[in-house]
Amino acid sequence: MDLQEKHWQQLQPLLLGGENDPGASGRDNRLFFRAVLWVATRNAKWSALPPEFGRWQTVYVRFMRWNQACVWRQMASEQGIGGELLEMLDVIAAFGDGYTRRAAQRKINRNNRSAYNATLGKATPSRYCPSGEENAKADADANWIWRLTHK
Repeated sequence: MDLQEKHWQQLQPLLLGGENDPGASGRDNRLFFRAVLWVATRNAKWSALPPEFGRWQTVYVRFMRWNQACVWRQMASEQGIGGELLEMLDVIAAFGDGYTRRAAQRKINRNNRSAYNATLGKATPSRYCPSGEENAKADADANWIWRLTHK
């Protein structure tokens, strides 16, 4: 699945960050779209993105911003787009939806963990790191053999 010229002509007016758009413009929207398509179709890690597409961190951040703004889903539901281009947009939109679901699930888990700790009367764990001696004592207290031999 590759972006052909006929697909690009349909897609170009829908993309954000063009030369005539207000605000910052993307360096190369076509390259960006191809990079996202490469990651989405292979279900690859962003860090595996070939260098020919530019820095993977830049592509990832821009992808996430567009995903949070539902740009991918809006483009996929645009009238007049069909065939292979619609299939490409659906793949990217589904890939973005996966990120949105995982982020929502992490937020739910974090809230549940906080509520559970509050119910138990525990404070949220701090970033405090015990010293080596305190850490060894804590490990020793948890070890049942140590408890049996050191009464």
